[in-house]
Amino acid sequence: RIGTPTGSTGTPENVFERLHSQTDDPPPEGAIVSVDEKCHDDKIQCISVVKGHAHSVLSVSVHGKVMVTGSSDKTLRIWDLEQNTEVQRAAFTEDQVKKVVFSNKESVVYALTSQSLKAWDIRTDPKTCRSAPLTEFPSALLYPEDSDFIYYSTGISVRSWNIGSWTLAGVLHGHSGHVMCLEHVTLDKKKYIITGSRDHFCKIYDATDGIVSSRVPAATLNPPHFDGIEAIVWAGEHLYSGSRDMTIKKWHLKSRKEKGAQRPAHKDRVQALSYMCTMYIIYNTSCLGTTSRSQGPSPGFIVYVYNVYHI
Repeated sequence: RIGTPTGSTGTPENVFERLHSQTDDPPPEGAIVSVDEKCHDDKIQCISVVKGHAHSVLSVSVHGKVMVTGSSDKTLRIWDLEQNTEVQRAAFTEDQVKKVVFSNKESVVYALTSQSLKAWDIRTDPKTCRSAPLTEFPSALLYPEDSDFIYYSTGISVRSWNIGSWTLAGVLHGHSGHVMCLEHVTLDKKKYIITGSRDHFCKIYDATDGIVSSRVPAATLNPPHFDGIEAIVWAGEHLYSGSRDMTIKKWHLKSRKEKGAQRPAHKDRVQALSYMCTMYIIYNTSCLGTTSRSQGPSPGFIVYVYNVYHI
């Protein structure tokens, strides 16, 4: 059970925003505050803001009523979305928290800072969290639920880490550019790790055994993007890749073929992808949410939603 830290002054309300601060004072206790703001075209409404981080929020992981945030203020925070409060916090003195992944079943947060991989059981003191130093700057973090391994990318390779023994298990090779994103796929009872890289390619690795050795890709998806890949997401039988070339590609993994592309998907690079399947009374549809930086008079960040059957 998530406990409330001593001295917590969080006030009730609801969900998330990135926050900047010009002060180096210790960050205050966080709170989730309701707002009633609409964007410039009145199509999207912000209902809540998470306040408390002193600098940019770099990563978010949500499972049920629990949200985890990692920030460049060197803290990792746990939020209760029912009580609308910050309930736990870990402070890391060495560097910013770049990526976070929460395992709801184990109540463990896996985090990448610029210098280390960490595992924190949120039922215990943050000072007791396990840590392993990194020799290269990390980019991506992946934890398949119920897996014995966690995966993270550093430079042009991906490493698999055995959670039980807390040791390096294997390495994925094959890219010539930095690996920026990772995805886990189960297809025909086999498990795969999909990678997206600045070398413009997505590659597929057999991960049925968890990857306990040095491994090269089982397949490379062609044709490549025209620029580096920033995000990938798995949705049913298809993989979607978003790139700095402003394009979203749709791939059929069984045939390893491109099935469609949205060009351009944005006015700037595609930085994030998320998939959600929703059912309505009249029809069943699947949507792909994408995030991009935008230039010009419009807001700095824009989210577009696409019907995946039209890509």
